[in-house]
Amino acid sequence: MLCLVAALQAEARPLIAHYKLQAIQSHAFRLYTGDGLRLIVSGIGKVAAAGAVAYQCALLDNVPAAWLNVGIAGHANKEVGSALLAHKITDTTNDKTFYPIFTAAPACPTSSLYTVDQAETTYATDCAYDMEASAFFETAQRFASGELVHCLKIISDNRQNPIGNFDLKKVAGLVENQLECIGQVAATLQDLSQQLAELQATPTSYNDINGHWHFTATQQHQLRGLLQRWQTLIPTRGIIDKDLLNLKKSIEVLHYLEQQLLQADLTLTEAL
Repeated sequence: MLCLVAALQAEARPLIAHYKLQAIQSHAFRLYTGDGLRLIVSGIGKVAAAGAVAYQCALLDNVPAAWLNVGIAGHANKEVGSALLAHKITDTTNDKTFYPIFTAAPACPTSSLYTVDQAETTYATDCAYDMEASAFFETAQRFASGELVHCLKIISDNRQNPIGNFDLKKVAGLVENQLECIGQVAATLQDLSQQLAELQATPTSYNDINGHWHFTATQQHQLRGLLQRWQTLIPTRGIIDKDLLNLKKSIEVLHYLEQQLLQADLTLTEAL
């Protein structure tokens, strides 16, 4: 699942058309959904962005998701219409700083991004300026790991073309012209989200083992983690065998799995 967050309806409109999204009835925010993708229009500002992310998370009901904030931003000297991904996000109000994690080569140039409370007019530093990213990122990373949360900004104004001269009617066109780049970033995040969801999914053997022995709540958590590691390290080897079935206590089962995983880890290390 990929969740898109846009501050303005004009920013969202090209995405809705491109991905053929359908509106969902909601009293709090404008929501749209499609195949493996959801979009929410937050409104302008940090409070609105944080609220939109939290609201969307509540609707997802623990479904693993990646997050992408798409919108316009100012920049000291980047060309109007160009796209960038934030590699550093700073809230100018409280100096909180966040660092998105890239697991592959970015689809476009990257930049530092300052989130401000009022539209930037002086462009004092060589970076991008927006009004939502820090709150979006801080909230989204509470529900997803850092590599699944990113901000893609399209430059709407700079020193040569200040925000005071910007025509809001051009917003949709700026986003539409970068749909290819947005699509590349979105596809990467969707693939990564799917891979992580598969790794984090409850292994098929969990219910069988949990039903055969009595595990406490803490032991159940340990069991799930061990089985997930088993799926990663030795996915072709069956877990339930006669050695396991001969064990009497749940603590023995956990110890057995730990020892088998340790041996598999050592074998893999020696092979490398």
